[in-house]
Amino acid sequence: MDVRVDVFCHIVPPRFDKARWDRVEKTHFVEHSPSHLKYVSVGKEKQKNENMAVLTDLDARFKMMDELESYRQVLSVASPAIEIVAPDDSETVAKILNDELAEIAAKHPKYFAGAVCSLPMDKPDAAACELERSLKDLKMLGVQLFTNCNGKPIDGPEYRPIFEIMSKYDLPILLHPARAKTHPDYLTEKESKYIIWQIIGWPYETAAAMFRIAFSGILDEYPNLKIICHHTGSFIPYLAGRMESMFGMFQGIIEQEIGHPLQRPAMDYFRLFYGDTATFTASSIECACDVLGADHVIFGSDAPFDAEGGRFSVRESTNAVNNARISAEDKRKIFYQNFETLFKVPAGITTAKA
Repeated sequence: MDVRVDVFCHIVPPRFDKARWDRVEKTHFVEHSPSHLKYVSVGKEKQKNENMAVLTDLDARFKMMDELESYRQVLSVASPAIEIVAPDDSETVAKILNDELAEIAAKHPKYFAGAVCSLPMDKPDAAACELERSLKDLKMLGVQLFTNCNGKPIDGPEYRPIFEIMSKYDLPILLHPARAKTHPDYLTEKESKYIIWQIIGWPYETAAAMFRIAFSGILDEYPNLKIICHHTGSFIPYLAGRMESMFGMFQGIIEQEIGHPLQRPAMDYFRLFYGDTATFTASSIECACDVLGADHVIFGSDAPFDAEGGRFSVRESTNAVNNARISAEDKRKIFYQNFETLFKVPAGITTAKA
């Protein structure tokens, strides 16, 4: 089995978990939480399903990970974003979370290659300071950004310092979708039905944020940015042909809206993004490699968000890469070599079982 470093998997560590439940009476974080986490709808009764157990209990996580071969994780917090969990004191809660994630990763290097920080994006100046602290003092491996901040796009000028700092450190951004049930599918309704908001709404959120980042000038200003987009780059690899066709007709309209010509063909901006493997099919991996290139596909499973507490996600992400019609060299890139290049640390597993 090839070494695998899972760069997009989530956790809710205990001190942060307490902090968010201490604030639950004055927040709406439950509404923004993944719909399959039964735990969040029953609150402190803690009727845990398996994915919630792995999400919140390190022993349950270690048990799951011990069943796997040559496998480590990069930790990132589960949604919702900090500003949803703690709208009144997001800066304080972000520090609680980042200190705790860094501590867990440092204490358990067998399991964790590191962690990425989260930011109080409702306070852009504080977010930039917390990012500097997390990267410099806590030695975290990057940052997880959500696709919007309380409905506000993240390509605005107030957030440019975040991208500038990530460019300076040359470390990756994990782009995670954010949308709640209260985001309707049709303007005549008040809520989304049939979990549309999460199942296909989240990939749409990612694609929309990629468009905003691509055409806002961020990638021109900071061309070395490494942005890993959840769920294998959303719809972008699958729709690349249609997008190229549409840009052939509409690039002039986009440039008119921007106010100046693009510095490169429109589709080329999207090939600067990275995608993880959390779509679980060989065909999606092949498509991503075809459009983004194998250098821009990186192992990330979205564990533990499945009915098996992460086992399905890791297993099927692994199978998807192994069954994809790509070279053995490209599979090694996806499993661990791209991680080493982007995160600037070794995979950390020196031997693998046959």
